[in-house]
Amino acid sequence: MLLKNGKADGKAIMTKRDLRSMPHGIEIYADIAIVGGGPAGIAIAREFADTTIRVLVIESGGSDYDAEIQALNAVENIGEPFAQPGAAAQGRGYNGKLAWLNDIPAFELRNRMLGGSSHTWIGKCAAFDDNDFASRPWLRLSGWPLKREQLLPMLDRAGKLLNLGPNHYDESLFGLLHTSPEDLGLDRQLLRPFFWQFSHMRHPRAEPTRFNRLALEVTAPNIDFLTQATVTRINVDEQGRSVTSLDLLSAIGRSAIVHARTIVLCGGGIENARLLLASNAVLPSGIGNGHDVVGRYLCDHPRTSLCHFKGRDIDTIARHFNFYGLNHAGRTHFYLRGLSLSPEIQMRENLTNCAAYPVQIHAQDDPWAALKRLSKGVGRTLKDDLLTVAKSTDMLACGLYDRLVRKRGLPHRSTELRFDVMAEQQLNAESRITLSQRRDRFGQPLARINWKIGTPEIASVKRLALIISAELARVGLPTPQLPDWIVADADADATFMDMAHPSCTTRMGTDPRTSVVDTNAMVHGTDGLFIAGSSVFPTPGHANPTLMLLALSIRLADHLKERHRTIPPRRPQVSTPAFSLHQS
Repeated sequence: MLLKNGKADGKAIMTKRDLRSMPHGIEIYADIAIVGGGPAGIAIAREFADTTIRVLVIESGGSDYDAEIQALNAVENIGEPFAQPGAAAQGRGYNGKLAWLNDIPAFELRNRMLGGSSHTWIGKCAAFDDNDFASRPWLRLSGWPLKREQLLPMLDRAGKLLNLGPNHYDESLFGLLHTSPEDLGLDRQLLRPFFWQFSHMRHPRAEPTRFNRLALEVTAPNIDFLTQATVTRINVDEQGRSVTSLDLLSAIGRSAIVHARTIVLCGGGIENARLLLASNAVLPSGIGNGHDVVGRYLCDHPRTSLCHFKGRDIDTIARHFNFYGLNHAGRTHFYLRGLSLSPEIQMRENLTNCAAYPVQIHAQDDPWAALKRLSKGVGRTLKDDLLTVAKSTDMLACGLYDRLVRKRGLPHRSTELRFDVMAEQQLNAESRITLSQRRDRFGQPLARINWKIGTPEIASVKRLALIISAELARVGLPTPQLPDWIVADADADATFMDMAHPSCTTRMGTDPRTSVVDTNAMVHGTDGLFIAGSSVFPTPGHANPTLMLLALSIRLADHLKERHRTIPPRRPQVSTPAFSLHQS
């Protein structure tokens, strides 16, 4: 029987059990089983708090980082990214204390622990724009089966969960800002403004939203978390038409079976496809794979540095491309200004959607960085930091005025300002996940990744760089330095890196020949099996996926509430707070 963990600091905490401490072969009963304790899984579970529906969230890892469990993320990578001879390999653009994330191999930057990938994100959020949802004749299989307007209420609910401000990411934001950006006179037929927000915890304010902390807030008696439990197989009935249960293993060999009327896969763009393909006991090609679609159309956001500025040009550009604040519901929310290709030029030149965002590399003698180190008591630079602050009183005073009065980003002393870009990918059926001959410690096949970056996205990135350079010069702003491959028009020399945004591998659609789930995110032909996360994106969009995947997850939760109104609750054989257990 699962029992409450008790209380911490006088507050009730979530019900959580570790499979390693449970009897071998135990059977667990729930109404809804959620596979994956990351943002999608936790967001869905929270929607069911204090209902009559018993929900179990199953997490492969625990509350803390475990290298042994993290090793289960290993993949066999036979595709992109790769660096051309003599070209500098691209990282993911992380700086400072997160720079180590640049060295994680492609498609392995995932976190098997409660909270999932929110442990290594910086909170960057944006909603997809109208073009991301549109059917565009020059891009195969483009267009979503949902309209953007249908998701707006869910976007607002997801934004609230992430402590975001209003969901405005284009020029409609200008009229809401405390002080609007200057009109630079850029040609709107070529470039459009695009903005990003950054999700932060309310306490502590400076830290990105960590979903393990949101899980800790779940104290409802109908929600339970099972950790150190890796799902090794999805089980279906003899005809393969309905999901029945899940097989689980722990690192020490303890097994369990979870019986649930509804199962939701929330394992991410790699693991959702891998698990469907590996669950082939009844259906030899895998669940939902009657048309050989599972794992196909693998997309990410190819990332590279687009252009950069040095010296005095940094301050000139940073004055226009920085953070802008607005007051909403008693708080100030800041939005980062960037640039995107206009819909008109995308259509005219058969390009994909993409946007560039500014990144500043702060100097060692940046006064704001020095103040931050001093506030944290970092001792080894104490003398230098005190001297930096003493020499920078004017800059600090101007920065405080900008931040507190004008609601603008802080001015920094930087060594470089660059624009990085993330591009939407055209769908390619040969960019895909299959099963490797190599196996993990549980005997499960690794995901074999063959990520392909196509001509349209490379052309789009190059075009954006050239337009930005030309337009900035035309309006009298500094001209950036472009990468050698763009200057030389040598597309073959372009280098990219994945952004750990895998998507579309179990894409949503109305045609089972080109999609895996229907518009309610249920696997075609498999009743009761649903998928959440970026793997169900019909197309990958051009912006960071977290806000959008949370909106779709909340929409799915609403659908499952309706679904379970017509399904009688499973009667537990043993009385427990949320679901029943008995040893097999």
